[in-house]
Amino acid sequence: MRLFVIFMLITIIGIGFLQPDLGYGQGLTTSSLRGSVTDDNGNYLAGANVVATHEPTGTQYGAAVRNSGQFDIINMKVGGPYTVKVTYIGYQEQSEQNVYLRLGQSAKINFQMTQQAIEVAGVLVTAELDEVMNSGRTGAATYVSVEQVQRMPSIKRSVRDLTRLDPRSDGNMSFGGRNWLYNNISLDGSYFNNLFGLDDPAP
Repeated sequence: MRLFVIFMLITIIGIGFLQPDLGYGQGLTTSSLRGSVTDDNGNYLAGANVVATHEPTGTQYGAAVRNSGQFDIINMKVGGPYTVKVTYIGYQEQSEQNVYLRLGQSAKINFQMTQQAIEVAGVLVTAELDEVMNSGRTGAATYVSVEQVQRMPSIKRSVRDLTRLDPRSDGNMSFGGRNWLYNNISLDGSYFNNLFGLDDPAP
């Protein structure tokens, strides 16, 4: 009995050394695809887009070509058929059909792409000047149009009728908590500042 057990152990260990894939294959349920993408001169086309489509289900797997010209797509469904397409701007699209993948194995496909002249449609850019959102803005601001001034009722017959529209105003010509003596009020080039605080802060 003891000799039989020793014999079985030796047999199992021997099978493990002769066929190691049997031990690893039990944990694999997917396959993979790898390869390279170059042009007619053998230069690597880094950034090319590789998409593999599983035709029975429509599932797509993709990868981008690395600087070395290589690509790898892992965790793919076993079987097929797959259609593998490679696209790159300025080059003719390449494809490989009826690609089948085996469990635990990595299929290899190399692509060589040919340059192709492409015509890009013109791009029309339109823009408009926004008085509120523009590059000349250096901070928060409130704009009151001429129409608003004409339609808005005057309560105190002073600038306060306009400044109360600013959410930062406290109603007494102070903005954002800053003392009103720092305000600068001008009209047609004439200044109406009250630097010494001897008069009403709002003209």
